[in-house]
Amino acid sequence: MRHLCTAVLLGLVFAAAACTPKPQPTAPDGHLPGVDGPALFDDITTASRLSFTYRNGEEAEHQTMLETLGGGVALIDYDGDGLLDIFLPGGGRFAGSNGKEIVGLPCKLFKNKGNGRFEDFTTVSGLDALAGGQPWFYSHGAAVADYDRDGWPDLLVTGWGRVALFRNVPIDPADATKGRRFQDVTTEAGLDHGITWATSAAFADLDGDGYPDLYLCQYLNWSFANHPKCDYNTTIPQVCPPKLFEGLPHKVYRNTGTGSFVDVSAEAGLVGGGRESSKGLGVLIVDLDGDGKPDIYVANDTTPKLLYMNHSTPGTIRLREVGQTFGAARDSQGNANGSMGMDAGDYNGTGRPALWVTNYEHEQHGLYRNEARPGGGIFFHFESERAGIAQMSQKSVGWGTAFLDVDLDGWEDLLVVNGHVMRNPLGNGVTRKQLPVLYQNIRGTFRNISRQIGRYHDDPHMARGVGFGDLDNDGRTDLVISHVNEPVAILRGVGGPDRHWLGVRLAGKNHADIVGAKVELRVGDRTLTRFAKGGGSYLSSGDRRLLFGLGDVVNPGRLTVTWPNGTKHEVDGLAIDRYHTIGQK
Repeated sequence: MRHLCTAVLLGLVFAAAACTPKPQPTAPDGHLPGVDGPALFDDITTASRLSFTYRNGEEAEHQTMLETLGGGVALIDYDGDGLLDIFLPGGGRFAGSNGKEIVGLPCKLFKNKGNGRFEDFTTVSGLDALAGGQPWFYSHGAAVADYDRDGWPDLLVTGWGRVALFRNVPIDPADATKGRRFQDVTTEAGLDHGITWATSAAFADLDGDGYPDLYLCQYLNWSFANHPKCDYNTTIPQVCPPKLFEGLPHKVYRNTGTGSFVDVSAEAGLVGGGRESSKGLGVLIVDLDGDGKPDIYVANDTTPKLLYMNHSTPGTIRLREVGQTFGAARDSQGNANGSMGMDAGDYNGTGRPALWVTNYEHEQHGLYRNEARPGGGIFFHFESERAGIAQMSQKSVGWGTAFLDVDLDGWEDLLVVNGHVMRNPLGNGVTRKQLPVLYQNIRGTFRNISRQIGRYHDDPHMARGVGFGDLDNDGRTDLVISHVNEPVAILRGVGGPDRHWLGVRLAGKNHADIVGAKVELRVGDRTLTRFAKGGGSYLSSGDRRLLFGLGDVVNPGRLTVTWPNGTKHEVDGLAIDRYHTIGQK
């Protein structure tokens, strides 16, 4: 999210297009956005009956940092009917006699009714207010995990000044047919203090005791008491650059297994906050070195990204920050980027998770190839140029993102949604609303096929978080996209209509957390690899089931699960075009 100091020095003025009712769409590579072909997504927003808009309060004309982040999406089957429901943070506004009171707006839960239809279940699910009937705070993101290991997914919501943890409980403990609801347990869980500005969050069992621990990003020390005026040498007020602020320290909480969390940030070895550190916006947890312990990758805004290798033992969380040493902290020019969205995937068929990060305009999005090192360990190579991505990612501000196989050919593609942070962006032809980008993976290199996104690509957007998941259980990844002051969009995946797939849901023993597991599937002469992850995208939580595109293969070979404790589970003869639950023995 780095602002263009170079543009200021060059005396650039605001683009005239920024003042028009409908900016001219600009492709991220400055040319026509990719090749033509059949649409890979169908915009079903209107038909879905889901209507909701994240608000940032910009009408108060304060030009605050708070307005820039937007909101995320959480996909969660909260009632266990096999269909992913949609939770959406609501954002906030500014109120009070001086117009500087930060007030939250309601969040929403939409129940998946099947056939592409959704119904507002916010009140039914208990998410219409916090404990004691308190109103919502200014919210940003959400994360999902079964933190108490009772077999039901729970929900964490992040935002300005606090977080809220909701436990998934029965409406009537004596009658399971009456459904489920959420209970605010933030205070009981020990998460009701010590938080200044929480953005992305991710759960994973870091210490190997089976209970998911929590990594929480924090952003800047901005407040109305620390709210400088910035205009970039123009006559129009603008949001200030993040470099003017100190970064807030991130936090890691150990799950005690008794319903509460303990802040162990200091003893775990987290990097502190500061002008040149922290400023967290995105987090991803995945096992990067194959030792079964989930590692943590953090996207910071204009400061080096953080990579924590996990050296924990049961009951004790110990992390070692190695981002610069391992080549994952900066770009190929040695620059720290304005980084937001994240994911990991085996894009080149090595069986190892590469790292992927979306960045600010005039910065290359980062694809970091995972390289095994002689004698053990790993190193990351900045691969954006060689993989064909660099020339396509220079004129947009990237946010929600993921590896996903849009055409079911077995190669995971990349999707990025975009939108500027500045009300009046600097530079000729730079617009606030921007087009999404889709990169097709062709055996480890990428080409722009953004036109094939479909109707959603016809107009630019102010996009932020994306929930990636199979809403209709047809084996194709669907998208739920949150925008700033623009209705949420739902895109149904329709790619590869004549191709096959196989889906896997991992179930840990006694509901133990499974982040860090690896699943391999033999398909023809290839082995496809997928990884169980926590966090990812931006401010969002997606479908944790793992999908394998099979192309025209109807008899895939052996599926092998490597659990976080190192044990392997092999399964043969799985039927195609359906999901399978694989339980840990």
